[in-house]
Amino acid sequence: MEISRRSVLAGALALPAVSLLSGAPVASADTSTNLTFYLSEKGNDNAAGTSQRQAWRSLERLQKAFQDGQVGYGSTVLFRSGHRFYGELSSIPELNGRGRLTLGAYGRGRRPQIMGYKVLNKPEMWSKVGKNLWRINLGDPDTHVGNKMAQEGRNADVGFLRVDGVIQGHKKTSVEELSEEWHFHSDEEQKTLTVYREDNPSKVRDLRITVDGRLVQLRSSMTVEGLDLIGCGGHGVQVVDADSVQVLDNRVRDIGGSYVYGTTRYGNGVEIWINTKDVLVKGNIIYEAYDVGVTLQGGQILGPTEWNEPWRTGWKNVHIRNNRITRNSQSFEIWARGFEQKDKETTYDHGPASGYRNCSFTGNVCTDAGTGWGQAVRSNPEEGGVHFLSYNEDLHMDLKVTGNKFLGALNAYMYRQPEQENDLVIDENVIRLKPGQRIQADRPEEWMKQQRQTIEEHEEWSRDTGFDRNSEFVIG
Repeated sequence: MEISRRSVLAGALALPAVSLLSGAPVASADTSTNLTFYLSEKGNDNAAGTSQRQAWRSLERLQKAFQDGQVGYGSTVLFRSGHRFYGELSSIPELNGRGRLTLGAYGRGRRPQIMGYKVLNKPEMWSKVGKNLWRINLGDPDTHVGNKMAQEGRNADVGFLRVDGVIQGHKKTSVEELSEEWHFHSDEEQKTLTVYREDNPSKVRDLRITVDGRLVQLRSSMTVEGLDLIGCGGHGVQVVDADSVQVLDNRVRDIGGSYVYGTTRYGNGVEIWINTKDVLVKGNIIYEAYDVGVTLQGGQILGPTEWNEPWRTGWKNVHIRNNRITRNSQSFEIWARGFEQKDKETTYDHGPASGYRNCSFTGNVCTDAGTGWGQAVRSNPEEGGVHFLSYNEDLHMDLKVTGNKFLGALNAYMYRQPEQENDLVIDENVIRLKPGQRIQADRPEEWMKQQRQTIEEHEEWSRDTGFDRNSEFVIG
């Protein structure tokens, strides 16, 4: 993410599918939720949902089951492989029951798709409002199909357009700035989208848009496994104030581009916010995020806030393992800071739960950082195109980044703003860069110490930083 958005995020908070989940849910003492539920494109939302022949059809029906207490802890929810379900699961309420809630797949075929796109396939819903300017009212549900579950206040904050399979990410802050084909502006108050194009935008074969939100926001004791999570202007998967969470063998793609505040854009593949523990993110494929593939980030909450947030101090037992992370602006990000309050000094809790505790990023294959759609439209491209990104390391840093492959980056291997030494371990990785390419990008302030070594000078860089002393550096 861009460094300027850190202080506000706390409040803004074609592969085979897995046919059966690898682990059964923990037995539940509440038999009302200790059931398996099925969803299929050919299902019926008036059916029982408890067998393949009586499957539900929509995410709206599943959301109602969450709210009614019909689905809760101890439940398993399975989506039909090869089928597509429009919407998002960003508002799962507090759940009843005991055990785990598991979201997964059944049947043979490709991973079932949870798709956050709004589909704009109705040319008659556009109005021409100027030369090469077309406008559509996203606040009217009849103007589009697809995702109609986006939260009020987010459902017109467009992240990007997807035109015949190609992401168009040139979002502008005003209609007056629109000057090239597929440049766009979204007005959150008026709930309108304006697109620059000579012909009606919906006359292409396929036009979809993302809006702000989260495709899946996980609660404690949840597993999401074997799904294809596609198309959201915010985050793909977010974990906030939760423990015992598993994100396994999913595909997460086409993420981000909405505004987090003002005109600052954001969006991560998997975001793990401060105040989480016992989280495993393993075996996923994460690509084409505006910001980062995977991030562990957040500021401490050590007192009352305007959002009435819980006390937050750090992360414990969070492990990111054996994922494929590619074509994001950055591959892996950390930032951990104290409690910031307006017009007050930042305060810190450096107690035993502060910062990162037994956390790791290991065995991941990260490729082509900065070659996706997000880097091309960033307002801060110098902070993108890197594999490792760090803005703050103010808290305890029991975090190991080891045994990974970081292969190919547009700008550099890492962008690390902090200068201080701490317990952060980065070692035994494979780093591949082009001849003469910088290992570390410049820090933002001229007075800060810079590390300008190229990959050919990696031994000097490792001596200066203490990182990657036993790593393999490859030129090519």
